[in-house]
Amino acid sequence: MVIVVANPPEPDLYLFDKLISTANSSEIPCSIVVNKVDLQPKTADIIRKNYQSAVENIFTVSAKTGEGLEELAEFLKGKLVVFSGQSAVGKTSIVNRLFGENKRTGEVSVKTQKGKQTTTVSEITERRGISVIDTPGFTSMDIDVEEDVFAWSYPEFTAFSSGCKFADCRHVNEPDCMVKKAVESGEIFKDRYLRYKEIFKQIKEKQKYDKKY
Repeated sequence: MVIVVANPPEPDLYLFDKLISTANSSEIPCSIVVNKVDLQPKTADIIRKNYQSAVENIFTVSAKTGEGLEELAEFLKGKLVVFSGQSAVGKTSIVNRLFGENKRTGEVSVKTQKGKQTTTVSEITERRGISVIDTPGFTSMDIDVEEDVFAWSYPEFTAFSSGCKFADCRHVNEPDCMVKKAVESGEIFKDRYLRYKEIFKQIKEKQKYDKKY
């Protein structure tokens, strides 16, 4: 899976966390493409700080100017890849540049600064040894991952979790948690860990609701 990110629209890091966790829990390789670097080059820095230890690759491209697309094309060769992400980040625009297509693209609302969905069904495009499934954009998602699986769906945690006191450590309230110590020392990016705790709380609340009903 390739998550396409851009600014505008404002990047939703909680959404990206959930997408990456969902992919990892299903053992699906995940990379990120930061589009529109011609407009907001600093967005790539934000994405790298949060995800450089969480995904296989981070590419910076511009579907408008063509910057970075050859490197992305080389990476995509021989793979079947799903493009996922928010509306109007430029998933279809990237497909158009990679394949010489002219599919209709969306834009960002001036009033809300959110994407307007144009792609309404998943479409596969194949050429030059590349196969890309372009999916409709979205603004939110529920994560359907069990709490024990969620705890190991963060790749940057695995280097430290083996040292935790408890083998089934969730890295939230447990004592002698090496993941929490790595956050304190700066070895794990703090903002991503804080979002992990929030999403973990959502998962716990959902499990309680499901058991009740």
